[in-house]
Amino acid sequence: MEPTRDYPLFGGAFSATLPPGTIDVRYHFEDVGGVQEARAVQVEAVQPILLENLALRGCCEEAWVLSGKQQVAKENQQVAKDVTLHQALLRLPQYQTDLLLTFNQPPPDNRSSLGPDNLSHPPWSLGDFEQLVTSLTLHDPNIFGPQ
Repeated sequence: MEPTRDYPLFGGAFSATLPPGTIDVRYHFEDVGGVQEARAVQVEAVQPILLENLALRGCCEEAWVLSGKQQVAKENQQVAKDVTLHQALLRLPQYQTDLLLTFNQPPPDNRSSLGPDNLSHPPWSLGDFEQLVTSLTLHDPNIFGPQ
């Protein structure tokens, strides 16, 4: 993010000139809500992730987890339901990129209860998401293009 230009916040409702290294995970959360045409967006918590807990600790400068709810309707449906959303934002300045991991947790009645072999699988939890985030490992830095 360049410190010399206005950076849009809260879906463009505000803007500010922000210093280098500033992040706003709420912006990403609301941006995803806009794409999903969410009727309501509520941030419940924003917490930093300790870098020493990350498999990417060698190249990650900052890490955050946001949890919230969005009221969205499934495709081709009118009724909106609350969906719990977890996001992790990992800053990787060495690759000039941020990784945004998003996990939607649909309401209980929307979950597919049958998996392979007709076995019921428990829903993912925030703990499962945190394990995914902390265990994420970079195997091929070329995914970010030539360095």
